[in-house]
Amino acid sequence: MSVRGRLLAILLGGLVVAWVAAAVALAVKADHEIEEVLDAQLAQKAAILALRADDDEEAIDTEHAPALHKYAKRLSFQVWKRGTRLVLHSADAGGERFSDEDSGFSTVDSGGRRWRVFSLWDGERKYLVQVRDSLRDRDHLVLDILAALAWPLGVALPALALLVWVSVGRSLRPLARVGEEIARRDPAYLEPIAGEVPAEIGPLVARLNALLARVRSSLDGERRFTSDAAHELRTPLAALRAQLQVAQGAGDAASRDRAIANALLAGDRATRLVEQLLTLARVEQGAWKAAAAPFGLRQAAAEAISQRAGAAAAKRAVVSLEGEEPATVTGHEGLAVVAIGNLVDNAIRYGPEGGAVSVRIERSGAGYAVRVADEGPGIPASRREAALRRFTRLEGAAGEEGSGLGLSIVSRIAELHGGTLELRDGPGGRGLEAILRLA
Repeated sequence: MSVRGRLLAILLGGLVVAWVAAAVALAVKADHEIEEVLDAQLAQKAAILALRADDDEEAIDTEHAPALHKYAKRLSFQVWKRGTRLVLHSADAGGERFSDEDSGFSTVDSGGRRWRVFSLWDGERKYLVQVRDSLRDRDHLVLDILAALAWPLGVALPALALLVWVSVGRSLRPLARVGEEIARRDPAYLEPIAGEVPAEIGPLVARLNALLARVRSSLDGERRFTSDAAHELRTPLAALRAQLQVAQGAGDAASRDRAIANALLAGDRATRLVEQLLTLARVEQGAWKAAAAPFGLRQAAAEAISQRAGAAAAKRAVVSLEGEEPATVTGHEGLAVVAIGNLVDNAIRYGPEGGAVSVRIERSGAGYAVRVADEGPGIPASRREAALRRFTRLEGAAGEEGSGLGLSIVSRIAELHGGTLELRDGPGGRGLEAILRLA
């Protein structure tokens, strides 16, 4: 059921229940008050008759008295001397006492009808006065009054229902407008929802606008990423094609071998770039969360170092691993291996021939930190923030070999694990130290 339907059902149902309850309460109250008024009149008539109880006339004709008002009632009464001898009565009274009660109100059956009787002695307790009303006449009076009240109540209910219907429709119109605006939008149109909205849905629209802003930012980032990736892939592929063309047209074996070797290097660079792009895509899509679990950080670092053993041997670099065991953290072990491996790979590539690469694991707050230090040229403090962005390559010979994705991937993996990546000067101010913190 829609919000409008549910709201109308609640309001109209509540209105009907309240109307019925009010009508019943009004009927009960009206019946009680009318009974009180008629009883009071009955008692007042009895008091007046008690004052003229010595009247010699035995019967007073009230049946044929003119009715001066539609609710005027003919008086039916008896006056009993000493409570035993009927000395004064109305023409319809008969010879039997209205009630056996000597004082106050009572209800009796007589002549096939029910009567309300009031009995009263005069001040000298010489005369007993009894006055009565027909309960059937009283009921007709109550029904007439309630029927007169039913008309405005009957008109009020549909009028209020119509008012509720219109009010709910007008109140929900801004919500319908927001829904229509969203329905008309092109999927590529991610601008915030503008216009005045009710306070009740203001937080919802604000969160929706925030979501649209995040989606727009994400799409913009993906577009830039795709454009930059295409540009970065174009360079090694072009170099590969050029070297293959050189090898194809080489006139001697040495030139051909040299061109093939260069082509293999270009192919390796393209392969490494594609692998990094795939890793980054996997990180961005959040697929790692399904496999998140506790793992040993030292074991992950050892695996990352072993994967770079060939590169270290080619450059005669010495890679050492120190620190706590097992240094357990929670996350994706495979991504941690990728992050540490990228740092070790950079340290080997940019370090000097035969240089040392230090990998140290130590506690950091509630988690652990992996410190990777090299003896290379380092990164100037002014360029370290830029080095963490995608496709940022620093000037210099070493920078020409990279794709500008390694540090950005490490930074993103650290962020997804609740950690950070920090770049500092290496020990003694020489080289670069990368500190990967994981929670």
